[in-house]
Amino acid sequence: MTKSQEKGANEITDLAKRESVRTGKDICDTLKEMLKQAKAAQDANRVRSIKRAEKYLGCRNKRKRGKTS
Repeated sequence: MTKSQEKGANEITDLAKRESVRTGKDICDTLKEMLKQAKAAQDANRVRSIKRAEKYLGCRNKRKRGKTS
């Protein structure tokens, strides 16, 4: 059995990368701000997509996994 490629990239990851380059902020901070706005708008699908993007880019559970930024 082989392990398939991870497919976590979506439109949110592309948008966050462009926005972080434009503003000069860290991509995780950009995603955090996007998540806050999506929660305020009560957009469940967008929240789910942003969480998936955070997991793919390594922004979720940093303390739990010992990552530092």
